[in-house]
Amino acid sequence: MKHMFTKTAFRIVTTTSLMLAIAITTNDLADAAEFNFNWKGDTGYSAKGSFNYDTTTAPSVISEAGSGATKNLQSLSISFFDPLNTLINSFTPVLSGVSNYKYLRFNFDSTTQQIGLFDVGKDNSRGDTWLNNNLALINEGFSDQVLAKEFHLIKRDAAGKEQILNLSNNSVQVSKVPEGSIIIGLLAVCSLGFTLKQKKASTA
Repeated sequence: MKHMFTKTAFRIVTTTSLMLAIAITTNDLADAAEFNFNWKGDTGYSAKGSFNYDTTTAPSVISEAGSGATKNLQSLSISFFDPLNTLINSFTPVLSGVSNYKYLRFNFDSTTQQIGLFDVGKDNSRGDTWLNNNLALINEGFSDQVLAKEFHLIKRDAAGKEQILNLSNNSVQVSKVPEGSIIIGLLAVCSLGFTLKQKKASTA
């Protein structure tokens, strides 16, 4: 009898916890927008990343520049890959609403889901990598560095000299992360935990 009561109590607690977690997640999702982005150069180099912001305070066009507290972005991360899809570098220029990249330029129109100014990565020391476009260079005052192709993937070599890895007119493609995917993931994790505990309880 005591064993049955324990199992029933466990089910109630687990179900309640799951419902609460979903409610909290759903509430957060209602105020958040998360996007993935990717870029591929003409010779096979590529970049992938993600960003998110609070929709309750953000305008239709998200625009960020420089280091310090951001206006809208909560996070922004990017990873770079060579033509064999081997990771070159990975950075998080924006974390918890603070930019640590002084050359950051990020412009995103949420209505058209198009990228404008773009300079994302890290450029502080040897080995750093970043992806930018001519729009960002002009905005930063580096008009003399504007190149024939719109996007430039650049890395600082061991000597600290800029090395162009790839040039391309291919734009950065953006896709919104489905809100339901996060809830489905949460359900899967909670369901797995519930199943494992049930099996453990039945063998006790």
